[in-house]
Amino acid sequence: MNILPEISKRKSPLVFDENKEVEKAKLDALIEAARWAPSCFNNQEWNYVFVGRKDSTRKAVEDSLSLGNGWAKKAPYIVLVGADPKKACDTNGLPYYAYDSGLSVMTLVIEAEHQGLRVHQMAGWDETKARKAVGFPENFRVIVVFALGYEADVKKIFDKLEERMKDKLARPRTRKDASENFFFGSFGGKKL
Repeated sequence: MNILPEISKRKSPLVFDENKEVEKAKLDALIEAARWAPSCFNNQEWNYVFVGRKDSTRKAVEDSLSLGNGWAKKAPYIVLVGADPKKACDTNGLPYYAYDSGLSVMTLVIEAEHQGLRVHQMAGWDETKARKAVGFPENFRVIVVFALGYEADVKKIFDKLEERMKDKLARPRTRKDASENFFFGSFGGKKL
């Protein structure tokens, strides 16, 4: 099947190139892509904070990450996306601020792939610490944290990696069969 290579080749690296900075023009392109994501009533609730290695907030952001996300500290940028739930659409009791922010992040991810960059989104962080680290208001939720940069050539550093990391890198990239998640007519109904 022929889909955009930025989607089919996308991956979440565990090793970022510590010696290669992300060019400003590429950061600008990512921001522009994220800006144009769809959102409920065009609210555009998302707020991004890009934290570079030299930023005074970097240590506090790193300290908010779970131990399992220590690899992210090598990325040129750790990015936090937050939003105020009260500024979101109030329909069906759903957290549209989170959905809209996720759409925005996905457009950024696709553009990052197009620019030759990689993004690894994380779930493991302390929300209170992360929010305080970058100065999000107390009523904001931190929706996602992601590492951004160029993927390192793993072959050059493979011998220096922990066994656990080597095991993760050796696993093939997989997806569930479409018939497990996609139906026509009703849930569990006709499959592809």
